[in-house]
Amino acid sequence: ADVGDEDELGRVLELFPQYASIWNVHAAGGDGKSIDDAFYERDVQMLELAFEGQMHYGAFYAYVKLKEQEIRNLVWISECILQQQKEEINKFVPVFSFHAPWRAGSKRR
Repeated sequence: ADVGDEDELGRVLELFPQYASIWNVHAAGGDGKSIDDAFYERDVQMLELAFEGQMHYGAFYAYVKLKEQEIRNLVWISECILQQQKEEINKFVPVFSFHAPWRAGSKRR
């Protein structure tokens, strides 16, 4: 769908509950991160869960996509260093981290 502003984007995303919840948090300004980062976090969560299944080719796809996220993280960190923005360096999307936002509620040991 073609959208012209953020309000139209919010209305389109209401049709997809998993993305609407991310949009609602972003629109309220609750988490302080960009909408791109929120969508990347959701993607990483889903890709990590692909490894929880048994014997399917989705794990290969997830592996490649998670490697792409790692590359985005490395580019972000290197750009922060080059631009002397070291306070922003921790704003990357963690991959397979026990401190990931979606794992924070789980009680893994």
